Amino acid sequence: MARGIRKKDFDYEVDITAADGTVSVGARMLISMDIYNTGTADTKVKESTSTVVKIPAHVSLNLNEKEYGIHPRYAYCEYADTASAAACYGVTPKRFVSIPILTLAQFADLNVYDFEAGGTQTKTTLVVNHSFDGSAGLTYKIRKLVNQVSI
Repeated sequence: MARGIRKKDFDYEVDITAADGTVSVGARMLISMDIYNTGTADTKVKESTSTVVKIPAHVSLNLNEKEYGIHPRYAYCEYADTASAAACYGVTPKRFVSIPILTLAQFADLNVYDFEAGGTQTKTTLVVNHSFDGSAGLTYKIRKLVNQVSI
């Protein structure tokens, strides 16, 4: 994905788990993402509208499990359709990407794509920007949904 991206800080809903096992939004923190990967469609990452307290700190989708802090929830996605790879500017698209999911509601709503069943499945894909202006994106299928981890 060698392309010019426009990053912006978005509100990430930090989840907390109560003693009875219910998960809710405990705070908001900032996470830096490409602005063209967010939107209102089901295939885009939805922005948070929560009004809980905002902590002026960043979380990062760094996959180093030895780092202390909050590791955000994300969707691990695969792109396998080589026919529409021309939509990517500059280079061959990455086969696997990790996309942070900003809201608890959307994370609960997403599903893992069933590769054995194939075909069109609802809420199992995300569109990832592959252009400098948001005009072209590629559809990635969700392989795994990873919950937030606090270390």
